Amino acid sequence: MHRLCAAMTFWKNVTRRLYRTTLITPLLVGTMSAAIAADPHPLIDQSDKRDNSCIAPNQWYNPADMGLLDANKFLRKAAQSRVVLLGEHHAQGDHQRWELHTLVALHTLNPNMAIGFEMFPRQVQPILDSWIAGELSEAAFLEQTGWQQFWNFDAKYYMPLFHFARMNQVPIYALNVSRELVKKVRKQGWQNISEADREGVTDPSPPGEGYKNLLISIYQQHGAHKPGAKKGEKDTRADLESPGFKRFLQGQTLWDAAMAQLIFREVEKDPSLLFVGVMGSGHVVNDYGIPDQLKSLGLKDITTMIAWHDDFGCEGIDSQFADAVVGMTMQEKTAQQKPKLGVYLEEDADKVSIAKVVKDSIAESIGLQKGDIFVKAGGKKITRMIQVIAIVQRTPHGTWLPLLMKRGDKTFEVVAKFKAIED
Repeated sequence: MHRLCAAMTFWKNVTRRLYRTTLITPLLVGTMSAAIAADPHPLIDQSDKRDNSCIAPNQWYNPADMGLLDANKFLRKAAQSRVVLLGEHHAQGDHQRWELHTLVALHTLNPNMAIGFEMFPRQVQPILDSWIAGELSEAAFLEQTGWQQFWNFDAKYYMPLFHFARMNQVPIYALNVSRELVKKVRKQGWQNISEADREGVTDPSPPGEGYKNLLISIYQQHGAHKPGAKKGEKDTRADLESPGFKRFLQGQTLWDAAMAQLIFREVEKDPSLLFVGVMGSGHVVNDYGIPDQLKSLGLKDITTMIAWHDDFGCEGIDSQFADAVVGMTMQEKTAQQKPKLGVYLEEDADKVSIAKVVKDSIAESIGLQKGDIFVKAGGKKITRMIQVIAIVQRTPHGTWLPLLMKRGDKTFEVVAKFKAIED
């Protein structure tokens, strides 16, 4: 029960953080997973203990008691692992810089390294190989991998990681599966997906009870639907045996298993290989998700690290959380000051619509509603989610952005007024 409470606290903190810092984001139904259980780490600096109320920037902590770790000693030990998993919050800037420095350190300690990225579906692996071979420009690399369509976050945060790999000829791997496959599983169930459509993924290991209990609570709160229910009606009474939840659980387990199976495959080929995975924290915490799937395959030599901010809170951190929690500085001021429209988006074919309107946001103040479709923004026709993100981010504070929207059969124009920032 303690582990479930800790996991729920983690997701509450993450959700709170996303609402405060995300400009516009696709409606993602959780990348909810977790990390290998860790005994109290032997390399703790016992002279400086912290309580569970704060995380200081640029400090490394042992989650068991929040004692400080010697980062150099920890990394030397981590470099001897078979697998290292780095848990980030996407496009945070400081998180990706930490990942870059960690990759550099690990590569110095063990140059026989490969890096796997959640940010790519496995069908683009030939493009990643071409990038490492120096055959593609940045623009061609991002276009051919479908970065904007699949990942949507600003590539500037991740390009230094990709350049590091190319400069040092470190192989990189696409860990993810297509969003289409995940959607199919959630609708039809894994057993109804043909072998040809499984993208090389074999049957996932059944998730544990702790993971099920965590996911059922999330499923009930975020968009679960009863068969035949009205659109948007949540199935708050769903239980572990509900058909809808079982398909949802299969979709989440597929996500974790796909990444774990690819990592395991590469590590099995070369016993001396250090495989580093870069992925969302939800796949790395609390002994669920990817590490759980790796353990089911027989691979237990895993080190996990989580990037963390003080304002995420620490009440959910315990010995099961990860092997190390690393304090981050806040995002650069310019990133924090980007205009926020206050909507969550979803994209379907050439249509971009509002999945959710944030309370007390600009979007709410101008009357935008869930289901509204973007026709134009700033006079430009909208067909992709990334267009809306880019246009809003480029809008200076203190100016207005005209939006042409569609609701049902009617189109209407509203103006988003972004307040000027006081010095």
